[in-house]
Amino acid sequence: MGASQDLSIDLQSQDFLADPFPTYERLRREAPVFRTRLPFLADRDVYLLARYRDCVDLVTDHRFRRTVTGTAPLPLRKALQFMSTESMIFKDDPEHLRLRKLVSRAFTPRAIARLTERAEAITDQLLDGFRAGQQIDVLTEYALPIPVTVISEMVGVPESDRARFHDGMHVVLEGIAKYGLEVAADKMEPVIDFVRELIERRRSDPADDIMTGLIHASEDGDTLTDDEIVAMVFLLVTAGYETTYTLITMGVATMLAHPDQLELLEQIPALISSAVEEILRFTGTLGATKPNYATEDLTWHGVAIPRGAMVLPLLASANRDPDVFTAPDVFDITRTPNHHIAFSKGAHFCLGASLARMELRVALGSLFARFPDTRMAIDPAELSYQPLLFWRRLESLPVVPG
Repeated sequence: MGASQDLSIDLQSQDFLADPFPTYERLRREAPVFRTRLPFLADRDVYLLARYRDCVDLVTDHRFRRTVTGTAPLPLRKALQFMSTESMIFKDDPEHLRLRKLVSRAFTPRAIARLTERAEAITDQLLDGFRAGQQIDVLTEYALPIPVTVISEMVGVPESDRARFHDGMHVVLEGIAKYGLEVAADKMEPVIDFVRELIERRRSDPADDIMTGLIHASEDGDTLTDDEIVAMVFLLVTAGYETTYTLITMGVATMLAHPDQLELLEQIPALISSAVEEILRFTGTLGATKPNYATEDLTWHGVAIPRGAMVLPLLASANRDPDVFTAPDVFDITRTPNHHIAFSKGAHFCLGASLARMELRVALGSLFARFPDTRMAIDPAELSYQPLLFWRRLESLPVVPG
């Protein structure tokens, strides 16, 4: 079946952001390969893949790469390259494999175990500050402080520099989208200098943290350069900070919207890991991967995809594909098997997946163990979502712990 181009889809409407799944269902059925234009790329076609198998094929197919072939890269100032061309997720093998092997050496079971203890201590401290019956915003008062503190400790930011680090990370996250190329580059310069300071501190004063692991990671004499470590810190921030607090917020909202499943979790706390996997599948928080580019002319479901075209796998749509998941629109924390691809698959499978899973597990398990009668403070229909393409991120989540 070819891509039906008469579909009218507003990818930035509040209706789509709040509930993209009817649109995804229609795409899977009528236009599994959908040619469209995106707001930030209005001058070129982009091809969206809606079905599970196609998404998996895309991210595991050597005919697609993370870099465009045959065209000159967009000229960027050095400060911005750390968030784009220098980042591991924008590279292909063999360079991607080299970086991934080195970086993975810092994510040891011992390092993750230490971070688990810290995440538990952080959540306990936050929960100690809440009282039954008071209204809180889960996003800003609970979900956000957990990964912010974890990431700070991962990269060795001393307590006295936390405010400076957090300010710098906001610059990284807002980046080009908010400031434009030149202003973003200017704002990034002091952030890069600060990260280089952190690297030098850890080089002279090693610790049991990920930054030290990155500095000392080596294989056959190969090590990460300082520029590569800076790029990795920025990747940790955008993936490990931004993604995680969004997942925690969406996870709390989803559990509260399904009281039968929350009651089941309270009866059987051991289901928390399974609940985390279902939240990853069901919420659609992570809507798509970074762009992939066709290295040759292709035809997919009758749609011609030219060489160099940008192709995006819609992970959130794939995770509701009825050809793979029984009753895909039902939230079921006992679902098994649950072969979701929220963290993608293949060479670019999210390196921080275990870290994100751990923080989500700790945050949800601790909140509902301490306050099992927590409820939303507003009607769920009143929740609003940030206008971010292929993300589902709440503006806020007011709840009343109980």
